Amino acid sequence: MQKYIYKIFSLNKGEFWLLLYSTLFIFALFASYALLRPIRDALGLTGGKEELKWLFLGTFIATLVASMLAMWLSGSIKRKRYTDCIFIFFALNLVGFYVAIRAYPEGSGEFLYLSRTFYIWVSVFNLFVISTAWSLLADVFSKDRSKRLFGIISAGASIGSIAGASAVSFLKGVSVEEFIFASIALLAVTLWLKNLIIYESGKLLTNEEEQPAFKARFDTPIGSKNPFAGFNLIIKSKFLMAFVGFILLLTSVSTFLYMEQARIIKELFPTNQARAAAFANIDLIVQTSSFIMQIFLTAKIAKFFGIRWLLSLLGFVVGAGFVVLAFTHPSFLPLVVVMSIRRVGEYAMVKPAREMLFVPLDSQSKYKVKNFLDTVVYRGGDAVSAQVESALAKFGVSVALLGGAAISFVWGALGMYLGKEYDKDRVKENRGNSTK
Repeated sequence: MQKYIYKIFSLNKGEFWLLLYSTLFIFALFASYALLRPIRDALGLTGGKEELKWLFLGTFIATLVASMLAMWLSGSIKRKRYTDCIFIFFALNLVGFYVAIRAYPEGSGEFLYLSRTFYIWVSVFNLFVISTAWSLLADVFSKDRSKRLFGIISAGASIGSIAGASAVSFLKGVSVEEFIFASIALLAVTLWLKNLIIYESGKLLTNEEEQPAFKARFDTPIGSKNPFAGFNLIIKSKFLMAFVGFILLLTSVSTFLYMEQARIIKELFPTNQARAAAFANIDLIVQTSSFIMQIFLTAKIAKFFGIRWLLSLLGFVVGAGFVVLAFTHPSFLPLVVVMSIRRVGEYAMVKPAREMLFVPLDSQSKYKVKNFLDTVVYRGGDAVSAQVESALAKFGVSVALLGGAAISFVWGALGMYLGKEYDKDRVKENRGNSTK
């Protein structure tokens, strides 16, 4: 059996167990988060939709604080213990939420504050746990091995997300705290798999000189990663400033749609369990569609249309979707269609294209700028756009949705510009290579 797996996935000798453990590691992690996400979204409506803008602001502040703490931690402990500390910390937090949700009845003042805290906490959990997991894999995989196997491992993320969303969607009679318990169990599994991944990676080092270096790397601290270090690089580059604008518009479009989703689901579904199931159904549609699209269509779209349309097409389509929503509010089906198009398009088209934009950049920009975009810019964009959407909604839901349409069309145009700049750099690079 292994012989056929080695052939199908183009594995080198001894790589089977590393691939299996890594795929299961990512599967368990994304399943853990997928169990929490619809619960977070449902509990976020406990105090009313109007509170979401403050929850977004709270998430931004919490992200900045957590980034600083993680930076300190990374410079204080051994690399092999960093992942353990991050995962155990969040798992213990989940134990606390499990106990608190069982202790405080729905409708109580304590439950309202607990719901707000849980919403912000899950948003921070998503950022740090998933980022830490991929950093670990990048640390133990060689360049050649990552090129061959990361695509397969990424499929584990999609399948894990589908599994988690399916559980919340189909097991409607199961209480919120039981799903939290399942998420804790999955986090415990990832810790066990993490140790197996490091062990298998060490076994694959055939050169005697590589093994001590590998061990030494995990016995030393990672070093500080200042989330603001990329700011100075950004303000000196027109391309990177446009990139920041693209991320801000992306998060704005996502937030405007998220607010509309919250309005409709709060109106149509009366209980937290029903709302969690509704959010999970949307997640299930999105993750399944994204998985299919990533496997069969993304590479073909990129090859046929090029990066310009990967970055811009979704903005134009979702802009039209906002216009439809403005005239159909509060219908549920059009919302599900537009939400699904937006999220599927982001996972299967925009995200791969965003990663391509880093290729022409120097090594400092690739790491420092990316960290700044993923923390400060992304969560800051959420916070600001939530305030803007709330202000527009005071003039009517249709005004807010048409505002989202305008933002989305500008987002598409900026994506087209970035794609053109990327193509220019590729042409220059090819000319330079041809003269060598």
